[in-house]
Amino acid sequence: MLNFIDLFAGAGGLSEGFIRAGYTPLAHIEMDKYACNTLKIRAAFHWLKSNNQLQK
Repeated sequence: MLNFIDLFAGAGGLSEGFIRAGYTPLAHIEMDKYACNTLKIRAAFHWLKSNNQLQK
């Protein structure tokens, strides 16, 4: 399993590419509150997807 930490993550675009390539995020570091909210939503989406909880 390959892991990564995203420093200065922004809205998580680079992380999204790593996740799609099979890497696992350990942490995202970002100080902008709006970017952090986007990161939280992305994390929730990936959790729901991996646990088959997405509505179709």
